Amino acid sequence: MVNSISCGSKPSASRRDPGTDDDFDTHISETCSELFSSLRRADQRKRGEQYVRGLLTAHGRKTARNLAAFVGEGAADQNLHHFVAGSTWNWHSVRAALARYADQTVRGDAWVIRPMVVYKAGGRSVGVGRRFVPDLGRVVSCQQSYGLWLASDTMAAPVSWHLTLGREPGDRHDRQLSAHGEEEELVGLVAELAHTNRALARPVVMDARIAALPRLVRALSAADQTFLLRVSGDLPLAPAGVRGQPDRRPQISPAQHLMEQLKRLSRPVEWQGSISFVAPCNVVLTDQLPQRTLLLLGVWRANRRRPADLWLTDLTSWNRGALLRLAMLTSRVDADFNRVSVGVGIRDFEGRSFQGWHRHVTLASIAHALRLSRTDTPHTPANASPSR
Repeated sequence: MVNSISCGSKPSASRRDPGTDDDFDTHISETCSELFSSLRRADQRKRGEQYVRGLLTAHGRKTARNLAAFVGEGAADQNLHHFVAGSTWNWHSVRAALARYADQTVRGDAWVIRPMVVYKAGGRSVGVGRRFVPDLGRVVSCQQSYGLWLASDTMAAPVSWHLTLGREPGDRHDRQLSAHGEEEELVGLVAELAHTNRALARPVVMDARIAALPRLVRALSAADQTFLLRVSGDLPLAPAGVRGQPDRRPQISPAQHLMEQLKRLSRPVEWQGSISFVAPCNVVLTDQLPQRTLLLLGVWRANRRRPADLWLTDLTSWNRGALLRLAMLTSRVDADFNRVSVGVGIRDFEGRSFQGWHRHVTLASIAHALRLSRTDTPHTPANASPSR
């Protein structure tokens, strides 16, 4: 295992430099041919490329009718709609190919699991329900999914997705992911790709403040998956046992309180021109058996008493600078979601089809990866203000 992350820029490994329109047009054809090679029917491979080209070129919402305007053939909107909502092609094999392509392009340091919330009302779209949104601090009607992103310091690309299905009317609302049994599902996104290609093994980075931590950590450990998880300040933890005092019962404290006591041990770490103060502490999850030593990382901005972020990891041999850069990949994903994914219509699927939603976000993820390969794609700093 590599125990540090380079903070410098990494060269793209795409097969050509699609800097001109002609080069990019050829690059789209070659990439779609590669990524859709698992589709047995020629008409499906053709529709796949048409759909991706529409996502890259159409303005406004990426509806089938809007995309069809850029195809230039009769009944294109019906054909593209059927390709997504009514066809039979398997998105899993396409995503596996996309992950390999993204690995060559992004050269990622981690898998970042990021939620995507799309505010919707009514029952015309799959997965819409009443849910608690942490960024808003309240319950809203929305469609919620989770994207699995391959991320480096300079770029990030989504390669797989999980859609949260709505609960039955009258069910008691629960803020935790575990109410929906999703921890194992999210870990499964990573495990599926790692099973098909061990070269894709990376640590998992995730904002897990609303997750059931013991359940999530068990799922990650069972999948033999290293992790760095953002946790809430009220998470109960205990300092790891002191050698020579095996019978001493550790005192359980909220993670935030534990870190506040250790602020004096924090050290400055620079990341992309900004300074954070970082302190580590060996801890155990009190309700996890068997107990294992983990590392709690506190991150302070400026001269504040309370840490801005708390991270829990099993990468206990990594230094604090490498762990901070790994944690900040969530900002890289936020930035690329806003500057690339939104523009290629990742949130624009309308319809009740579960399969249709998955096919649309798969095709939009391909468009995202292709957009990244453009040398003229505007660069947004990873520490820009994120938006969901």
